[in-house]
Amino acid sequence: MLRKPPIQPNKSSPETRTPPNNDQRGKRTTSTAARSLFNTFSYRLVKHEREPSLELRARVLSVDEIGEIDEATIQVLSEVGVSIASEKACQILDAAGAQVDHKTGIAKIPEDLVRRSISSSVRTPLDLYDRSGESFMRLEGKRTYNVSGFDATYTLDSDTGGRRPSTKRDVGQFAKIADALPNIHVVGTEAIPQDVPARSAELHAVEVILNNTSKHCHFSPSDAEVAQAVFRMVRLACGRDDLTSKPPITSMASPTSPLRWEKSAIETLMETAAAGIPLHIISQPIAGITAPITLAGVLLLQNVETLAGLVVAQLVRSGTHVIYGYVPTVLDMREANAAIASPEGAIMRIASAQVAKHYGLPCLSAGPDTDAHVHDEQTAWEKAMTGFAIYLSGADLLLNPGMFSSGMIVSFEQLVIDNEILGYLERVVRGMRANKETLAVDLVRKVGHGGQFLKELHTLRQLKSEHWIPSITCRTSFGRWINKGGHNIVQSAREKALRILREHHPRQLPESAREKLARIVREFEAGSKA
Repeated sequence: MLRKPPIQPNKSSPETRTPPNNDQRGKRTTSTAARSLFNTFSYRLVKHEREPSLELRARVLSVDEIGEIDEATIQVLSEVGVSIASEKACQILDAAGAQVDHKTGIAKIPEDLVRRSISSSVRTPLDLYDRSGESFMRLEGKRTYNVSGFDATYTLDSDTGGRRPSTKRDVGQFAKIADALPNIHVVGTEAIPQDVPARSAELHAVEVILNNTSKHCHFSPSDAEVAQAVFRMVRLACGRDDLTSKPPITSMASPTSPLRWEKSAIETLMETAAAGIPLHIISQPIAGITAPITLAGVLLLQNVETLAGLVVAQLVRSGTHVIYGYVPTVLDMREANAAIASPEGAIMRIASAQVAKHYGLPCLSAGPDTDAHVHDEQTAWEKAMTGFAIYLSGADLLLNPGMFSSGMIVSFEQLVIDNEILGYLERVVRGMRANKETLAVDLVRKVGHGGQFLKELHTLRQLKSEHWIPSITCRTSFGRWINKGGHNIVQSAREKALRILREHHPRQLPESAREKLARIVREFEAGSKA
């Protein structure tokens, strides 16, 4: 029987604090329900640029429950193991002390190797840079950054309103829009183009993305050969061979639930680690079909698969930064279809962030998500709720703005609307400050009884920091709204997207670099045909 490992959660995470218990002070005025609510929603002190402020955070697991998940994870990793469909990866694990059956590919990973690998991954903070290496985002649990995408098959045509296969031109336009949107911090592959050869489709997408944004990018190579070509393209676009010290991209690899890493995925992971590029591992178990139907069972499989990948990454290159990703999903038994925007999924998003933070790992959640197929009220409320769960969880990254239809369809309008939703959520979780400047007692004394504050310098000075300024949200009077055309939010989003495409000019690559990117794609295609 394995010993229960000591619980050492990240000291900066909210689950390290025990809420006050009135009973312990001899007072029994707080009901169980009230205490439960307090446990779920807490305010955490975080340091911002000027001074500490309170930030709204949520949690659904206790410290003891996180420990149970951790202990069960170690049991499964060491006693059941994970199927690794790569002899190269199996040899690396074997040499490091894992018990590997080379005939079946099942690797049982001991606890000490798991713990050492986690410690290796979190030795230094993770900073994500733009193409120039000038600006960066530090993933330290203080803010959620948003990644556009990801890898949809279809685009909702703005002209016809119908669904059609995505094109290479679409992918470039999505990148251009994402480059202009202030609440999209990382540009991902919004869709995989269907009008180019399938084998090189990801490279065509990378080409037009690098030509339309200078923001940090997020890619998902399908195998090691594609990964090598992608990294070559990124080095060319950045004008430097070193992608480690100021990483301009993040690369994703995904296990296959339950408990398996396919050859293409694990060797993509190994290629990413060898290149020194931050690695995003995203596990996608489905409750009731590729995972136990219980929410805790989903978290267990997700944790096992993710940590198995993390161990391999550290064995390839010690210190590889690993982002703990998750797409918690349930199976709708009536429809026999996976649902990514369920309330259970929202709960698991919060719980997953707690588990990741327990290990000190930066984390990424899919969202804001919806299972609706059109721009309607269901899309709006499912995206708002899943997005809010992610922001409340304190996840470092959020991936999927622009998507709907369970991730199969993207649209320009949805990307713009999601940018608006995410700005709203960012303002909510930022909370408020009460100090001398914001209380403004002297100003109240100055304005006095029956006065007004509109013309005061304090109002102008505090407006943008205190109030969220929407871009396409309707706040006008009914009459003025009618006079301006009476547009709904989708129409307003479409107008903004088209305006960006006409007027926004991303930082351009030199023409010689653009030609070399295209040449890499052609050479890859020629090699694939040979």
